Amino acid sequence: MATSILTVKGQHQDLSDALVLIEPGDTPIFSMCKKGQEPANVLFQWPIDSYGTANTDGVLANAAVSSFSDQHANRELLSGRVQKVRRAFQVDDFVENVADLAGVGKKQAFNKSAAKALVELKIDIEATMGSDNDSVAASGSQTSGGTANKTRGLGSWISNSAQADTATAVPAAYRTPAASINTTAPASLTESAVIDLMESIFTERRQRRNYDLVCGTALKKAFSGFIRTQAGSTNVASSIRTFTQSLESKKIVNVVDIYESDFGTLALHPSVYLGGANATDKAARGYVLDMDLVEIRFNRKPNLQKLPIDGSGPRGYVDAIFGVACANPEVLGKFAHAS
Repeated sequence: MATSILTVKGQHQDLSDALVLIEPGDTPIFSMCKKGQEPANVLFQWPIDSYGTANTDGVLANAAVSSFSDQHANRELLSGRVQKVRRAFQVDDFVENVADLAGVGKKQAFNKSAAKALVELKIDIEATMGSDNDSVAASGSQTSGGTANKTRGLGSWISNSAQADTATAVPAAYRTPAASINTTAPASLTESAVIDLMESIFTERRQRRNYDLVCGTALKKAFSGFIRTQAGSTNVASSIRTFTQSLESKKIVNVVDIYESDFGTLALHPSVYLGGANATDKAARGYVLDMDLVEIRFNRKPNLQKLPIDGSGPRGYVDAIFGVACANPEVLGKFAHAS
């Protein structure tokens, strides 16, 4: 419902001409992932394949070729669904044409509302990509309380068990290994556990790579805590931190943005838009991603549509249709503590 000129906050009195909004912050998954090709249908697919196991057998000098392998034997299809997201808004006729709002200006309320709705739409997309949502096929209609199409979030893509949507479930051979999913609480997380996860990914990928770890706040703090060492007896323990920086500036830097292990490097990106059943679980969540393997595929990119004016004031909405594609979840990882 539109805001009335009688109740709208910020009409010009002695206010400064500045409108302060809570900043939405970073959307690292949306910003870093590739923008893939446009889906041709609500259900879209792509092929996946893997190399065979290493063979150390020798071949006799005069042996003829007598056996052959099918190089397409491991080939499978992965599937995803598209989803529509939308933010609708309306501005009171007097607010748009008469009121002079602080930080907005006269006859600018609709444009400012549209800009804010577009930011909110971007956040909706980011939260969907980082969610535990499984794919859902649309059913029913709006009048009958139908179910909308949903795309699969990374929390569901990176899974060791079969997804509920059987039509798009990841084949068993390409699911994320259990060893690549860590469920330890951030407060108890050790470097050894992180290295074990990275070793599992390395074993599947067979090469050392640079990865992006999109992580909740508690998980980010756990990595920063790795630079501390606790020493002491069973009765007394003290936390020790060693610094290699100059302290002449009287400033202590306790930040870990890059974590390098024997099996790959992690670039850490904090986020508040990750999956989890509650705030604690969201703060503990993290996705180890190769951004070359994660795509957002737009059928319709975020856009603005104005609706006919019915006398109450200008109306409009912003929307987008997109799907999340994970080229190979087998070589990704996840931190997923559940409280």
